[in-house]
Amino acid sequence: MPIFQHSETITAGATNTNIMSGSKFEFLPRNSVIRVYAVQDSGDLATLDFSLGNVVVGEDLALFQVTAGTGPNRNESLLAQGAGMAGDRIQIRVTETGGAATAVIRVLVEIVEL
Repeated sequence: MPIFQHSETITAGATNTNIMSGSKFEFLPRNSVIRVYAVQDSGDLATLDFSLGNVVVGEDLALFQVTAGTGPNRNESLLAQGAGMAGDRIQIRVTETGGAATAVIRVLVEIVEL
């Protein structure tokens, strides 16, 4: 089961159009279920969009608020999941929505091949 982990500080009003870009996990080698766990430091404001191929799984999803530097926790931080076909691109877009500060986000992507 492949796992992708990413953490990033997103400046005020900025967007990372795909945190998976350039990763060896960006395109699915086989039909799979993809689970996205995501958190942000308490007080930060960010949203996440999650797409598989041409299917939008979730849009403007608010990330879970946690103590700085912790998470995501697989028991508590599941934000979205979807099934993708071989060749589908995983796209996870993160946007800082507070406008006045940065957002520190941490994302874990779990790929379970079918």
